This record gives sequence, structure tokens and C-alpha cells, in this order.
Amino acid sequence: MMRFVPILALALLAGCTSQQAEPDPEPSLSASPAPETSDELPEAEAPGGNLAGAGKDADWDTFVLPCDDKTQEPIVQQVVTGDVTGDGIADALVVRTCDNVGTVEVFDGSSPAQRPWRIDQPLLKGPPAELRRPWVTGVEVTAGEIVIKANGHAIDDDSKTCPKDRLVFAFKLVGTDFTQLRLRNDPAGKCLPAG
Repeated sequence: MMRFVPILALALLAGCTSQQAEPDPEPSLSASPAPETSDELPEAEAPGGNLAGAGKDADWDTFVLPCDDKTQEPIVQQVVTGDVTGDGIADALVVRTCDNVGTVEVFDGSSPAQRPWRIDQPLLKGPPAELRRPWVTGVEVTAGEIVIKANGHAIDDDSKTCPKDRLVFAFKLVGTDFTQLRLRNDPAGKCLPAG
């Protein structure tokens, strides 16, 4: 029985080598040729990560609220980023219009880019701001305060065809709701652009 042990040991050692077999390298992927025209470009994919990473490049048409008139599509006019929540992450302020009336929707920058979280209700929606039929011309965020510039109408103007007021709204997030801090109205004395 003793003489079979060395043979068995030799048989076991024969299968072992001092070098480990290296795995086969992964096949190399050849680069696809670049598209010839813009018509051949692939469709953009939904952004990953958080909203602050996507910022202005997210597909905002799919995230803003629909128009009250279901026959209309909301039109995204502008996207501005700035820290509204005070967490050090840029939030997204999306200006959109329906029937030449603008609103600003604010989305939390730390939310997932595929499903951004809207903060409170859209700014400029509902009375008294909506009665002025604002057409947003600019938005900025300074020290957490949102300043919205718009062309609009006097509240007692029934014609709604010729905005003659330059409006400046200021909002601040207090808790989970926006509070309007002030509204400045500078009558222009002439028709201003609205759409």
C-alpha cells in the first residue's frame, strides 16, 4: 500500500503547475462608424444619477405639468439652475408656457433625473399672479431667492391682448412652500412682447 502513495501523489502533482492559466482576454469591441448625418444619430437616453447632474439637458417636456387646456402642449422656454433649497445642490427652475401664460416649476436637484421631484406648486400659477397673464422674460436665483421677470397685464385690463407692465416677482422657499416676497410693477406705456 505504501508504494501506491508516491504514485498517487505524482498523479495529483502532474495536474498542477507553478503558473496559473490566465483567462482569455475579452474580445475587443470595434468602434462603430460615426453617423453620416444628424438623422442617423441615436436617440438620447434618459439621464442617470441625480437631477443636478442632468440640469438643463433633462427632457423637461415630459416632467412639467400639462396645460389646463388639454388640447395644448406645454412649451419649455428656459431652464435655469440655482440652489433654492439651501442644500448646496443646484435645483432646476423650468419656465414653461401654455397659451402665452408662463409659469416656473422648481425641481429638487437631489432628486433622481428620471423622476424629478417638483417643489410645491408652480410659481405664477393661480391668482393674483396668473390674472396678470405673465410672459416670463428671465429667471435668476440669488442667495436662495428666486427673481422672475415677466411682461404682463394690469389686473383690471380685460383686453389681455397687449401686456404693458414689466413685472418682477420675488419668491423664497419657506419650509416646503414658496412665499411671494414682493412684486414690482413698472408700467411701460406701450405693448411689450408676449409670445
